[in-house]
Amino acid sequence: MIQADTLTLVQLAQLRDKWTDKFTWEALAITGLRVAGALFVTLLLYWALRLVLRRVERALGDPTPGVLSAQTQRARTLLSLLRSMGMVLVAILGVFMVLGSLGVNLGPLLAGAGVLGLAVSFGAQSLVKDIISGLFILFENQFGVGDVIRIEGVSGTVEKMTLRVVVLRDVHGVLHIVPNGEIKKVSNLTRTWARVVLDVGVGYREDPDRVIGVLRDLGRELYEDPQWKPLLLDPVEVPGIEAFGESAITVRVMAKTLPLKQWDVARELRRRIKYRFDREEIEIPFPHQTVTWAEPPVVSAVVPAGGGDHAADGVPGART
Repeated sequence: MIQADTLTLVQLAQLRDKWTDKFTWEALAITGLRVAGALFVTLLLYWALRLVLRRVERALGDPTPGVLSAQTQRARTLLSLLRSMGMVLVAILGVFMVLGSLGVNLGPLLAGAGVLGLAVSFGAQSLVKDIISGLFILFENQFGVGDVIRIEGVSGTVEKMTLRVVVLRDVHGVLHIVPNGEIKKVSNLTRTWARVVLDVGVGYREDPDRVIGVLRDLGRELYEDPQWKPLLLDPVEVPGIEAFGESAITVRVMAKTLPLKQWDVARELRRRIKYRFDREEIEIPFPHQTVTWAEPPVVSAVVPAGGGDHAADGVPGART
């Protein structure tokens, strides 16, 4: 019993000496320098990452929508993803360097982190799904920053992409955040080129050949206009009559444009069509409604002669 107590006291003394050696001013100073070095390296990596990303972004030029090439647009998309991923990696590396400077054994910690990550992955399946879907969107180049897309009824300009979400800004300025895992079908409205499709209605009494000729002449003027020609990839097309409506003949007009410029060209086409049709006296039909007011018929009661009480009972308002 006395020997066991003596052994315990010796172990406590050794433990005390060990911790006393670690908490000397010299040891604390060395540990502080190591932690400061780890933090300095982390900040240096963060600064280097921001510097590289800024230089790449500056080299890409002004991100004006509609004038970016496909390569430049893809580079901006990758730049956005690299920024988010780079920040996370630098933060994780900084944490491990600080823990290593404090003397923490990182082997068991990494093993525990792996087990913890596996457990979290089972509980956060939607997050894993978003990240995997984001990787496929990136590798397949389905869309990029600056594209106008439609996702499950929500459309807008892609402002930001990460491995988890896509950020859209619609025409009303509303910001939509869509998780990548929720994207089942995406429609890209501005990939490589776009098209204007206008269905113009004219009255049945108008000459179709004359209307088609006027529209083709108008499209030729638009294509030769120095202000609008840079936005058009091909001459304006007028295929002909598209449909017969209840009160109008529908003639289709099409124009192939640069991405994001189809709406500007469509507005200009509508403006020119309205002015030209007014000048050519071509009717653009619109719904008419005729309202007729009718007076209710006047009903007079006739009391036969000698009707007596029976007549008075049968005719309302008759005198008895």
